[in-house]
Amino acid sequence: MNMFYRKAIGLTILLLLSLPQFTSAQQLNQTFDLVFDSFLQRGFSLSPGNHGSHFIPASREADEQLTPALNSLIASNVSSFPLSSTVAGVTFDFSSGQPVSIRESLGPIFAETAETLGDSKLVAGFNATYLTMDRLRGMPLDEMRFTFLHEDVTSNGALGDNPNESDIVDIFLNLDVNASIFALFATYGVSSNFDVGIAIPFVTVDVSGEARAVVNSFTLGALGQANHHFGDNALAPILVSDTTYEASATGLGDLALRFKYRFPSNSDVRTAALIDVRVPTGDSNNFLGTGNVSVRALFVGSKRIGDFTPHINVGYDYRGAELDSDEIELVLGFDQQIVPGVTFAADFIGEFDLSSNEIELLPGTATIMDQSSSARTTRTIERSNVPDFERDSTLNASLGFRFAPSEQFQLLANTLVPLQNGGLRSNISPTLGFSIVF
Repeated sequence: MNMFYRKAIGLTILLLLSLPQFTSAQQLNQTFDLVFDSFLQRGFSLSPGNHGSHFIPASREADEQLTPALNSLIASNVSSFPLSSTVAGVTFDFSSGQPVSIRESLGPIFAETAETLGDSKLVAGFNATYLTMDRLRGMPLDEMRFTFLHEDVTSNGALGDNPNESDIVDIFLNLDVNASIFALFATYGVSSNFDVGIAIPFVTVDVSGEARAVVNSFTLGALGQANHHFGDNALAPILVSDTTYEASATGLGDLALRFKYRFPSNSDVRTAALIDVRVPTGDSNNFLGTGNVSVRALFVGSKRIGDFTPHINVGYDYRGAELDSDEIELVLGFDQQIVPGVTFAADFIGEFDLSSNEIELLPGTATIMDQSSSARTTRTIERSNVPDFERDSTLNASLGFRFAPSEQFQLLANTLVPLQNGGLRSNISPTLGFSIVF
């Protein structure tokens, strides 16, 4: 490989690694705490007597359970986004003793085939991906609701013995989360059957919304005054409060190191092993990374049948971050040459959680025994409208095209489409990129 290209790629990697981070006034992982506290603590400060402190335990519950779950979902969604294949698109056959380029099909996009680059070959490129993170377990983020309960002031383990305990607060986050991932990558053929690679993501994450809190005031009807409200008049209370929040961060994400070995074989079916290590270089406090090492080990099988190449990837993904389950990964798909230099790639990508209940928001229901002068009734309160899932496994369809105007240069366009409702998902995740073979 030309020494000029070696130096250019090395300098580019050093430049990206030294880029500064840009964040808003507060760290992104504090965003939800500030929203919940603004309603459940500071918002009730004008409530009469001791009533202003009765939702502090609810605020603590949000800080200790709900906020870490939401933070983990966003950070893991960004840091675990799949990188494009290590396949060059143009591979080389050494069976004759001389490298001969093979260009029937240009390879998959987010899957792997068993092909390697070839001795001393280098592929370098750049991908850009946009994530909208529209839904959590099928619930649109701008419709999520969480319900918070009054403190058990009678300390008997049941709510409703005191009329104040029947007041509850609904909080709607009206959340909007977007992320852009710009990844510089390079893969080098150490030998004819062993490749090493690096991917350096540069990430921007934006979190914003206009949250609303609504007090469902039982005390207003039962006692003639609202004991929990956002104004200064319990007889004419303000029971609805809004707050706008916005935070963003830009910086280096979790760096990826990749190692791929193709097993020697005379069979038409090729096999390989791939190791993908994500190094915690991204700031986890700003959702640019998880703060922990993760390792993905894949077995790869593929067979070239003329212009058609089916492939399978099966592996284990160790996710080192808290609240992030290890996964079994399964990818099935193919790439098909349409015309010379143009390939269509399609894959089903499944990631199946091995641990249950890693992410718990405000699950289940609560029972309140409302007591008034005329009646005693029982209410069952859904703590959230987000479904309770035992596991947040995901299944996506990856559909895209590779276009190679020459043997050295290649473009790609791809989209990921969710096929079910597990986890935090984008309706569509587009990726554009290019690569150069040296």
